[in-house]
Amino acid sequence: MKFKPDIIKQDYESWMIGVHSSHWELVFHHKESGLTTQEQIVELADSYKSDILVLGYHGRKGVKEDPTLLGSNVDLIAHNPVCPLLVIKREENRAEKETKGFRFVVCIDGRAKSYKALDTIAHIVDKEKDEVIVLTVARVVIDTDAVKERTSTFLDEAGIKNHHFELLEREMNERYYEALIDYINIDDTPYVDFVVLANRGVSHKHHTGDKYLGKVSKKVLLHSKANVLLVA
Repeated sequence: MKFKPDIIKQDYESWMIGVHSSHWELVFHHKESGLTTQEQIVELADSYKSDILVLGYHGRKGVKEDPTLLGSNVDLIAHNPVCPLLVIKREENRAEKETKGFRFVVCIDGRAKSYKALDTIAHIVDKEKDEVIVLTVARVVIDTDAVKERTSTFLDEAGIKNHHFELLEREMNERYYEALIDYINIDDTPYVDFVVLANRGVSHKHHTGDKYLGKVSKKVLLHSKANVLLVA
């Protein structure tokens, strides 16, 4: 009953009117034959020239028995991005924060894709209240001094007041993605509100098709307790 279109429309309209004063539009589309729901969502996001596509981590069937399993919508759309994809793991509200701002962690590994992730959030954050942490995991192939200088200069020029760089050292035999996840989920507390990273890793060059989600990105998406923004 609660999933009938009219009821869904009423619920969302009431919520949007009560919470958001900025411009918004609520649209409904009939399911097209020959397309899966996921494929239609991707096509609609592309047709609307969306800046960001937002999805809940779980669908209307709720949390899975294994919380590390991706919902079918998130799984397919993450592999077929037409714009940055924000996956909501938990509700966040600036008004409830002590600083009245969100904390964004942007994972930078020196590749152009990861810098694109930083550029994306520069257009999203509240430049006065939000905090941006540039996180780099120490690796031989990464010039961390160059990453720190480049990202700090970029964020200064973007007018973001509260930002800093953190270099994360891995423990013995700890994998790259494990270090990231441990940092994001530190002490099981909501230290991080949003984690931002490129959706494709360095191994993407070995894949001839576009339907590919990097190993690190997928692991973070699966295990992060914070909301995840994947930048294509």
